[in-house]
Amino acid sequence: MTGPTPAPGWHPDPSEPGLIRYWDGTQWTEHTQPVTGPTAEQPAPTGADEPSQPTQAGVPHAVKIIGGIVVAFVVIGVLGAVFGDDESADDSQAATQSTTSSAAAQETSTPAPSTTTPPATTVPPTTTTTSAVAVAPPAPATYTSDPRCAPANQSLVDLVSSGFSESGLTLTNGTVIDSGDYTYIGGTTLDATGGVENRSDVWVIANGTVYSSTGGARNTTSWQRASSELDISPGDPDVQAVDACVVDLTR
Repeated sequence: MTGPTPAPGWHPDPSEPGLIRYWDGTQWTEHTQPVTGPTAEQPAPTGADEPSQPTQAGVPHAVKIIGGIVVAFVVIGVLGAVFGDDESADDSQAATQSTTSSAAAQETSTPAPSTTTPPATTVPPTTTTTSAVAVAPPAPATYTSDPRCAPANQSLVDLVSSGFSESGLTLTNGTVIDSGDYTYIGGTTLDATGGVENRSDVWVIANGTVYSSTGGARNTTSWQRASSELDISPGDPDVQAVDACVVDLTR
């Protein structure tokens, strides 16, 4: 179709003779009908497209609709933020109250440590008892040579030892035979180092005085001779008996 653009309305269909087609001002629509009279005065078909140019009245209306939608979203967002903050604050406050209540309950249920000082324990003094160690007395000397022999007491040993002519000499294995009138005493003479000076020496005591009998006794002490003063020789039976008993102790 050439020439000026027709006004919107019914016009003869350029492709179907005998029909009229609706022109919407821009293009031919799909609406057609038989020719019955003047075409331009026919009413526009129902649902026919309106001219595509928007009217001035339509623009403000659309703006109002869009603005209303935007305002609605803004209001919803603000309300959601407000109520969301309130709910968060309520949740936080509830959690804080729950924690505080739990701590208070724990403090209430935990018993306070006792401050009572226990009584001091009195420790009885320790008594140390020292048991005396019993020292067994020396075994009695065994004399096989003569049953009359007996150990000499220390006073007689000291009396004889007081006559040693050399320092450092000592008398051990003191043995006596008491005959009534005389006391025969014998023993082993040791030197200063503890070595044996004489294995057996014999002295005779009469009225508290000591006399030398055997040769060793005469050589180591300053006592007078029993043979000259008491007429008791080294071969006297009692002298020999004491000498044998001392030898028994040194075997």
